[in-house]
Amino acid sequence: MSSMPTLATGAVQQYPYVCGSTGQTRTLVLADGSEQRFLARAQRKSWSVDLRLLSDAERQQMLDFAQNAVRTQASFSFTDPANGVVYPTCRMAIAPIADRIDGVARTALGYVIAEVAA
Repeated sequence: MSSMPTLATGAVQQYPYVCGSTGQTRTLVLADGSEQRFLARAQRKSWSVDLRLLSDAERQQMLDFAQNAVRTQASFSFTDPANGVVYPTCRMAIAPIADRIDGVARTALGYVIAEVAA
């Protein structure tokens, strides 16, 4: 299994950092009208990766990785930049958006990574 490449600085993400989590809950309505809720599916995380002012080599490396991950739907490991936890089964949830001009003749790259069931 592959892992998300890092930038020249060693980081996998730049600020602003956007992360979310999703889960599925079920609600049981009891005979007396009260409700009881429980987690039916474990929470999974997702990250919005927005990379700016990349060098040409960084841009190409990240874009190649993201496009290959979308094409093959292969899972990869991703290290959460906030706490350093490695999530071993992630996939590209949204295809990369590339070639936005950002700054002085530099490109930006954006995509969404989502944790999936093992």
